[in-house]
Amino acid sequence: MTGRRRDIDWLRAGAVYLLLLFHSARPFDSGSWHIKDSDRPQAVETLTGAISAWHMPLLFTLAGWSIVPSLDRRGADGLLRERRQRILVPFAFGTVALIPVCAWVEQRHKGNTEESFLEYLPSFFTSLDQFTWMHLWFLIYLYVFTTLYLPAMRRVHARGWQVERVPPWMIYAAIVPLAAVQVGLRGRWPGYQNLYDDWANFAFYSLFFVGGFLLTCFPEVERTLHGERRRAAVLGISALIGMALLAGNGMPATGSAAWIALHSLSAVAALCIVVAALGYGAQLLAGSERGLDFARNSAMPVYVLHQPIIILLALPIVGLPAGVPLKLGLLVGASTAATLLAYRLAQRSSTLLWLLGSKPAVRTRSGAASRSSRRGARIRGLTRRATTRS
Repeated sequence: MTGRRRDIDWLRAGAVYLLLLFHSARPFDSGSWHIKDSDRPQAVETLTGAISAWHMPLLFTLAGWSIVPSLDRRGADGLLRERRQRILVPFAFGTVALIPVCAWVEQRHKGNTEESFLEYLPSFFTSLDQFTWMHLWFLIYLYVFTTLYLPAMRRVHARGWQVERVPPWMIYAAIVPLAAVQVGLRGRWPGYQNLYDDWANFAFYSLFFVGGFLLTCFPEVERTLHGERRRAAVLGISALIGMALLAGNGMPATGSAAWIALHSLSAVAALCIVVAALGYGAQLLAGSERGLDFARNSAMPVYVLHQPIIILLALPIVGLPAGVPLKLGLLVGASTAATLLAYRLAQRSSTLLWLLGSKPAVRTRSGAASRSSRRGARIRGLTRRATTRS
């Protein structure tokens, strides 16, 4: 498999752009975040909880899916070079240039420091209590997964095994190891993404990453998965409703029956909504080309830039004398506009684009051909009308 899949590219870009809504809503839910508003309505809590149940599993699945096409185009060494450029470079740039400002703003907002930024900066890099990579954790996890699993993935891909028939129940069988991770590990490692002591997330997202790779290796598995989109959507939404009911009065006590049920349902929701997203994406997005170049090339810069911008904009917005709907809408709109403006400005510098993990837009052959065809049709139409008038 060497060609790009438009549906996969659209889903990846869509998942990144959804973060503009998700992280803009975080100041208004009950969870710990960098900037918090005093008013935290249940509706926002339900929104962020529903998105977080499946969002990162989808991104890791899409990342695993891309391994085989990248191996076909570049080979293992080329794939690792490409991952260093597209993942490690923006991770390092963001961690050094963007995150320290956000961490300082957070500490000032919470009243933990009176230091100026320059006074605070040395402690960010020298103290584990201050250092953080915030949303960029996804990039370092993704790079570690790639380097860790690539040798085995390369061997599996080289074997060229074929699967002729996959019964639908095998898709849902993946719920068993996912639920085992959530119930068995989540109590000890609830979710702080520090890489070295975060084994619940490490195992959970590894399963989605490897699962995405297997979808590309075995097209019959992917075809069966696409056929399950309706059933998976119903099961996933039902699981989300069950989770909301179980957590309606706060997180149940660790190890209780409600806690076990909640985390079991989280495995159902994550898998089923990822299956539904992939299935409906293949059905609805595979032929959509308009705007794809921009979405594809802007995805990584938007990912790197969006959360620092949201944090800086949230600081004055949460203090406004207005209701949460107005403040949330203002934050979403302002952060989206500012993030896209920052990306547009970065496009003027090839160095900045490289630091943000992107590259100058390259028109796809199909897109260029279709545009050329449309231009040719317009020219022929004008010629015919001119001939008729003459």
